[in-house]
Amino acid sequence: MEDGQARILEILSAFTGRDGEPKNESESYMLKAMWLMMLSEFEASVKQIAENYIDEIKKRDISDIHICLLARNFFGNTEEELTLNKVVSCYKKNPKDINYRNFTQDRVPKYKSQAVEKLFNNMGVFFVENEHILLSVLDSVASTRDSIAHGNIGVEITKKQLEIQLQKLRELSEMLSVKLS
Repeated sequence: MEDGQARILEILSAFTGRDGEPKNESESYMLKAMWLMMLSEFEASVKQIAENYIDEIKKRDISDIHICLLARNFFGNTEEELTLNKVVSCYKKNPKDINYRNFTQDRVPKYKSQAVEKLFNNMGVFFVENEHILLSVLDSVASTRDSIAHGNIGVEITKKQLEIQLQKLRELSEMLSVKLS
């Protein structure tokens, strides 16, 4: 997230308007593009955090791995009913067979709070109330992103708003990283 944040801030610093805000239509368009990039960078950081965690988990003994992660990995992509025998069979599998793609390649954008929460829950990691509050930041940022991406010309954002949200997303990314360490 830090590299992406630095690139976004570098682009924003080139704005020529009053107080560093966009001066013209071109700079306003770039500002909106940076809003989209901000969430792309966040989504990439979530994916990387999850992949690193799963790579570390795979090194553990199977009995030390949370059942949520095992069930999601070995049965999450099937329509079959999950029976007790299937759950028990998770502990007979090889941890090296755990594949992070089962968690991060589900085509659900990881810039929305529900998707991030589901990803972490599937890995056996759960959030407490204050973490849910921090996660809720994603919903308003994602709503603005979706409006921009769908061509809503009425969306008005400022450079200052983007900088504030960028910092919040960085803090959220750090919280998620700490959560999995």
